[in-house]
Amino acid sequence: MGKTINWSGYKWLTQERWGNIHEGKTFCWYDDTAVEINNKDQLILKTHKNSNYFPHLDVTSNIGVGFVSNTTKFKHGYFEIEAKLPQGKHLWPAFWMWSFDTWPPEIDIFEGYTKNTNNYFTFDIRNPIGFWNLNTNVHLGETPNNYNLKAKTHWMGFKDPSKHFIKYGCMWTPDSLDFYFNEQKVRSITDKDCLDQLNKTTMNLIINNSVDKSVDINNPPESEFIINYFKYELY
Repeated sequence: MGKTINWSGYKWLTQERWGNIHEGKTFCWYDDTAVEINNKDQLILKTHKNSNYFPHLDVTSNIGVGFVSNTTKFKHGYFEIEAKLPQGKHLWPAFWMWSFDTWPPEIDIFEGYTKNTNNYFTFDIRNPIGFWNLNTNVHLGETPNNYNLKAKTHWMGFKDPSKHFIKYGCMWTPDSLDFYFNEQKVRSITDKDCLDQLNKTTMNLIINNSVDKSVDINNPPESEFIINYFKYELY
């Protein structure tokens, strides 16, 4: 299970470094047949029905999802992908990082949610300009008393992110953590406690397509998360 691929100048695992199924989310698993590099050198992360039995959990998981985990230990710098998000119900694509030492901390450059629709459109009267359901977030603390800085949606223009390629970026320095959608800064975190926790560790970077727990496990969405490139610029 799992393999190593080369893409955008880096080596990636097609699963988490600890395995290919999360014991708390067994409705899907990290499936290397859901990871493809096409003839345009685009990374394609899929969701599809592909049942697999996991004897250590005594469970059969019906949905294979595309997942890649960068083998490089990253520190401060600028991280970016350009991507078109997958279409379908109950999808959960993400571009994120978590510590090589322990969880948390975690940096979510974005997490997208289609919920019970085929796209990411949402409406919240409290945030009427954040109508695409793509959130930034940071998880901190120590297990089990971990906490997060609260997920936020942001203005990112009128282009549907499931029909257009959008740039998603994050600049991590010792003094700030800044998030960018299409090269526009949408969130800046300068809290010292947050940065102290992040600055103590190195990060494992992940891009994945996934599904949420409300997905129909017998009729899962067939979807493709298309990523043109990943780039990292050392700070």
